[in-house]
Amino acid sequence: MSRRSQFGISMALVVLTWGMNYAMTKIGVERLAPVNFVFWRFLGTAAAMLPWMVKDLPRRWVDWGKLALMGLVGVSLYQWLFATALSLTTAADVAFLFNLSPLMTLAVQSVTGRRPVTRFMFWGAGLAVLGVLLLAHASLNGGWLGDLMALLAAMAWSAFTVMTDRFQLPVKGLAQTGWMAAVGSLGLLPFIRITEPWRLGFSTWGPLLYTILFVTVLGLSLWQRAVETEGAGRASLYLYVIPVVAALSGWLWLGERIGWTEGLGALLIVSGVIVGEGRVGFRRATNRLKSL
Repeated sequence: MSRRSQFGISMALVVLTWGMNYAMTKIGVERLAPVNFVFWRFLGTAAAMLPWMVKDLPRRWVDWGKLALMGLVGVSLYQWLFATALSLTTAADVAFLFNLSPLMTLAVQSVTGRRPVTRFMFWGAGLAVLGVLLLAHASLNGGWLGDLMALLAAMAWSAFTVMTDRFQLPVKGLAQTGWMAAVGSLGLLPFIRITEPWRLGFSTWGPLLYTILFVTVLGLSLWQRAVETEGAGRASLYLYVIPVVAALSGWLWLGERIGWTEGLGALLIVSGVIVGEGRVGFRRATNRLKSL
């Protein structure tokens, strides 16, 4: 299997698991405080990753520092903001607002010149933003504080994505996920009240288990590898598809409605990803037009 195919499959799994995460987390924080939910999620992740962590230790202090920074930004800060936003507003609101993070990543990469950003990426992002606006017009009806938290979460995720792309740590995959989870859970320790989630019923520990196994262990590891191999700009374009999955899961599990506006927005989002990737002959057709 080619590297391009592996990248596509990996990002499809990331989109599916992370899209369902919005509804799952919103259900999970109904009875458990957001900071507690995030703490137990990443403490469990670190415990699950321990066999890989002990085999792949950072060997330099600078690598420990980078791992700590990524854990504090990508886990402690981002995940706390994300879970808090879901406790204050709808899953659809958070998904649509968070989808601004790829544009933030592309803007940072363009300024820093870390990786080349093609015009296809910007054209694709433009189409996708139109789709996000349509979805937002139909669904942004939550509280302003939750929406603000979602925007701040998007900024934190963009910073984490650029760090992943720039640092290129020697610790990879599951070990890197485990070490960041450990640092992130420690960063939240001063803010939690010890609550045993397994005593709150399946509606709490079920979503918690899902976020540990599928969202963090599987999804984050695949995401980090995709960013390191293909770049943050290209990988971030796929994040535009996540609100489609989030809207569908919200409709199935939370009773959120989906109308024709959402359908059109979803189509524009998918089209934006295809254009941004330069697929279905778009690049070749453009070159032919230039030669006429």
